[in-house]
Amino acid sequence: MSFALKRRVYENAPLCMQDCVGAVPFDWLGGHPIAECSAGAWFDTASREQIVRYQSEQLGRLLRFAAAEIPAYRYLKNEVERLPPFDALKAFPLIDKETVQADLQRFLPRNFARTHVYKVTTGGTSGNQLDVYWDNQSQSREMAYIHRFMAQAGYKRRFRKATFRGVSFPDFPPGVFWYRNPIHNEMRFSPFHMTADNLPLYVDKLIDYQPQFLHGYPSAISILADFVLREDLTGRLPDIRAVFLTSEACTQMQRERIEAAFETRVSSWYGHSEGLVFAGECTQSSTYHIAPDYGVLELVDDNGDLRDAEGSQGEIVATGLENYALPLIRYRTGDFATRLASACACGRNWDRMDKVQGRWRQEAVVSKGGGKIALTALNMHGSFFDNVRRYQYYEDTPGKCVIRIMPVPGFTEADRQSIEIAYNNKTKDEVEFRAQVVESIPLTARGKLRLLESHLEQAVDD
Repeated sequence: MSFALKRRVYENAPLCMQDCVGAVPFDWLGGHPIAECSAGAWFDTASREQIVRYQSEQLGRLLRFAAAEIPAYRYLKNEVERLPPFDALKAFPLIDKETVQADLQRFLPRNFARTHVYKVTTGGTSGNQLDVYWDNQSQSREMAYIHRFMAQAGYKRRFRKATFRGVSFPDFPPGVFWYRNPIHNEMRFSPFHMTADNLPLYVDKLIDYQPQFLHGYPSAISILADFVLREDLTGRLPDIRAVFLTSEACTQMQRERIEAAFETRVSSWYGHSEGLVFAGECTQSSTYHIAPDYGVLELVDDNGDLRDAEGSQGEIVATGLENYALPLIRYRTGDFATRLASACACGRNWDRMDKVQGRWRQEAVVSKGGGKIALTALNMHGSFFDNVRRYQYYEDTPGKCVIRIMPVPGFTEADRQSIEIAYNNKTKDEVEFRAQVVESIPLTARGKLRLLESHLEQAVDD
C-alpha cells in the first residue's frame, strides 16, 4: 500500500481507530527506514574521516544510479566510473527548480512508476511550486530524522506535543481550534485562528492538555508567547521541555520571547520539501549540524563557483542521498548560509553552517536606487514591537515600504510613530517606511507568515 493511501485511510478513520494506530510502536509503522535512521546515532561520535568515507560511499552509489537511469545524467557515466565520488559530483551541472520544471521527465529514472511514489509540493511562496516525488519510504525516513533531532532535547514519541503548523484542519465547532492526532501523540492547534479573542482559549487548552513539547512555526508560537507574557501566564503553563521551530526563519526577538514565555530552550531545524538537506541546531549553540546520512552540502557564489573555505558565505546547493524516485543532484535551493569548521565543541564532526537566510526574492526590500536590503539587516532591537502581535513588510514601489502591523491591546499611535521613525532612521534616504495598523495579516495556504509581500515585478511590468 502506498504512503499516500495509508495517510488517507488514517485521516479518514474514526478517532478510536486512530487511537489504535497511535498505540503501535512507530518503528513498526515506519518499517526499516526508521531503524536505519535510528542506527545513525553513531555519527554523533564519528571522526571526520569516518563521516567523509560514509558519504563518499553513499554518494557514489547515487551517482552511479543517476548516470545509468536518469536521462539528464547519462552523458556523465564515464566521469562517474572514472572519478572518486566527490570529484565526480563536481562534474554534474548545477540545477534549480526551473531546470527541473522545464523538463521533469529527463530527471525521472527510466523505471519510474507513479504507483510506487509519494508526491509532495514545494511551498512556492514565490508563486512557483514544484512537484517532487519521494519513494514510499521517504516519509518514514523524514520523520525518523526529525525524531532523531528532537531526541537530543529528550523527546520520545510517548511524550505529548502541541503543534502549531499549517496542516489540514477540520471544520471546528464554536470555540474549538484544535484536534488530537494520536499517531504522533500531539494536539494540533490551528495557526489561522490566533486572534485576541481566541488566544485565551488556546492557553486554556494548552493547560488542559499538558504537553511536554511545542512544535511549529515561529510566527504562530511567538503570537502565543506574546500573549502569555502580556497576561503574565507563564506560571500557569505546563512544564515545557523544549520548543521546536521549523519551516520559517526565526528572528532573535521571536526566540527571546518564546524562551521567556515558556521558560525553556528554543531549537530549530532546517530542511525543505525537496528533501535534500536536513540540519538541526547544535545542543550547545544555534549553529546547524547537517545530517551526514541525509544529503551532501555545497555552497556556491553567484557564478556557481564553490565556496568551501571556513567562513565563506554562499548559496546552499544540496544533493540528497536518500531519494531514488527523483534524485536531485547539485540543486540550488535559493537559500544562503555561512560554512563553519566541521569540528564542534559538542563533539560532532559534521558539516556545519550558520547565518541561514531564506530566498532573497522574499527576503530583501529594494531601495530607491535598486539596491537590496536584507530583512535581517532591518532587525530592530529594543521595545518597538512590544505591543505588536504580527507584522509584515509590503512593497510595490522601489524605495517605499509599508510595515503592516497587527496590534495587541494597548498599542497606541505613539507606538506606530516610534516604529515608523526607527525604520526611517535606520535606512535614511534609501527606503521610505510607513507603519500601517491592519486588522489581520493573512497567512499562506500552509499557515506560514510571509514576512515580505513584494509586488515589485508586477509594478515594473505595469
